[in-house]
Amino acid sequence: MESSTTTDRLWELERQVFQFRILFEVAQTLATCRDSESTYANVLAILAGTFGIERAAVCARDPESQRWRCVVSRGDHTVAAINAGLQENAFHNLEQIRQHLQELFGIPRKNLLTAVSLQIQDQSAGVFLLGPKLSGEPYSDSDLELLNAVASYTAEALENLQLYEALREAQEKLRLENLALREAVKKDLAATAILGQSPAIQKVLNQVRNFAKSEANVLIYGETGTGKELVARAIHYNSKRADGPFLGINCTAIPENLVEAEFFGIEPGTATGVKKRLGLFEQANGGTLFIDEVGDMPVNMQAKLLRALQEHSVRRVGGDREIMVDVRVVAATNKSLGNAIRENRFREDLYYRLAVLELHIPPLRERHEDVTLLAKSFLAQFEKRVGRQIAGLAPELLRALEAYDWPGNVRELENEMERLVTFAEDGQILQPEHLSAKFFRPRTTKTAEAKPAFTKLRDAIEALERQMLTEAVEKYHGNKSQMARVLGLSRLGLQRKMERLGLSGKTAVI
Repeated sequence: MESSTTTDRLWELERQVFQFRILFEVAQTLATCRDSESTYANVLAILAGTFGIERAAVCARDPESQRWRCVVSRGDHTVAAINAGLQENAFHNLEQIRQHLQELFGIPRKNLLTAVSLQIQDQSAGVFLLGPKLSGEPYSDSDLELLNAVASYTAEALENLQLYEALREAQEKLRLENLALREAVKKDLAATAILGQSPAIQKVLNQVRNFAKSEANVLIYGETGTGKELVARAIHYNSKRADGPFLGINCTAIPENLVEAEFFGIEPGTATGVKKRLGLFEQANGGTLFIDEVGDMPVNMQAKLLRALQEHSVRRVGGDREIMVDVRVVAATNKSLGNAIRENRFREDLYYRLAVLELHIPPLRERHEDVTLLAKSFLAQFEKRVGRQIAGLAPELLRALEAYDWPGNVRELENEMERLVTFAEDGQILQPEHLSAKFFRPRTTKTAEAKPAFTKLRDAIEALERQMLTEAVEKYHGNKSQMARVLGLSRLGLQRKMERLGLSGKTAVI
């Protein structure tokens, strides 16, 4: 009798040690998993090895749609095949799913699938469906006790993963909002960053103030470098949405196959290794989304953008539900959308959705009176950044800046002022000769591109010499030794020709 009792105690002790080992292995696995699918797959692999199971599956319920789907499968049937059956029959409870897999796996009714549910916050979030053991033995009470303990550990780990994912999304959204706020402070809330006294720019500022009072979408026209994003920021930060996020995207900077995911987001598992990511529309919810170079958006994406604007909702790539969004869209282009519509490169219905309000930013060549104000503003900005004190800008330099056509607009002026400050010395007054070589190119217009008619040979020769010398100044950055060698002149001869043609003061290297 005593021997039998001892044997029972030893058997019970071995059983407990075995269960502890399995639970320890499960705990180690759960500690290394960072997503639900790997969690299910690794735990199911442990259970299959522990009990000797050939056919098994894990099904999980989506917390938002409440639909069941298979996430892991062992045996002859793939996850896709199982999910096809689940979607076709639209099963809503575990008993229906168990019966379906029982038939799919070809398991006799006398050997029912063992189902172990995972409970998260008092709701069934998943289930382990285990086929019969290869040994033919039934699942004992001890086995079920171990399975329930494993399910409890797994459910707790999955709940922690959900909380971790929610925290990470909140942190990412907060990071983006902070970036937007810091950028807004950097730009002085954008409204005061638009400088200009010309009637053309004052008209733009007046439109910005009026458009900020509206919730309608805006389409901004302007050449490259005119400050389209700056105007978009001014509209946002002077509107009721100022406390919301401001996000910008350039359509030319996104690969065509990633445009939809960038705008609308993507669901986890859509492709191998893909994790859930919020799109720009969701990130900009409650604020403004600035879409630059909208005329370059792929045509197939234009229809999806149109739908988002019409329905005020988006669907993530790989998702099956609509997500409501409250976003104001400010788009910009440097192209003629009218021509693009006629050439079937831009949807006309999308144009009318975007261009409820239209704003044209004039190029800098049409508001020369603003050049001096902008130049002095950029000078102060780069003095502070570089750590220099410039004595000022010579009147002759300012006249040269105002006379230039600025094909790159305000951005080109900004770059030129940064260059001037970078090469200047403390206490120096910047002169015309400090400007880039492009300021000394002969001006050409469409009517002047034709060969000029000279009445005297001397005038033609002088014009050709001036052109060649000007091009040499630009190409060799004013290095007279290189210029003389290439042009076949002595250094003294080159100096005399430049003085005769009035080019002596327009070189950067003496």
